[in-house]
Amino acid sequence: MPPPHLLQKLRSRPPAAPAFGMPLAAGAMGILLLLSLALHGVAMQEWLQVGALKKLRQEEDLLASGAHQLLAALNGPHRCLLGLPLARWETEGGACASPAAVAALKQAQVLTVSVRLLAWEPQGAQQTAALELSLEGGPGRAARRGRFGTRLTGVPPQAVELRPSSLAGALP
Repeated sequence: MPPPHLLQKLRSRPPAAPAFGMPLAAGAMGILLLLSLALHGVAMQEWLQVGALKKLRQEEDLLASGAHQLLAALNGPHRCLLGLPLARWETEGGACASPAAVAALKQAQVLTVSVRLLAWEPQGAQQTAALELSLEGGPGRAARRGRFGTRLTGVPPQAVELRPSSLAGALP
């Protein structure tokens, strides 16, 4: 048993003040944690949107490259196909394009991506043509469509001035 003078000191000590420091620190830490999680979520959302936009631009570039590649072939050795709609290429395009060449024009490769020709519609009176391509879907890539307009000049016709008219998302 402690000596009586120590007991007296312990009994005469004023009561301890309530401790506010620890709960206040814990509350502030919780608020900071919630704020950091919210900012992290916003940053991740922005990162995903930037990535999706970059992917979209790359796919649009692939479609435009496919359109340029096709027009280069149509302005070169397969010039007789410029005035014919796609549906008549195999039957009436034999003068300048073999069936294998027509098949290659319909299904081309741009970099490592397959690009399929969906439509070629020349409008003779207006000296224009509509071109529609699809970018084949693959791992991590949805199939996409692109429509382009081009102006035809000269005799025999030559395709010039390629311009996108619409670029669409996934194919139905």
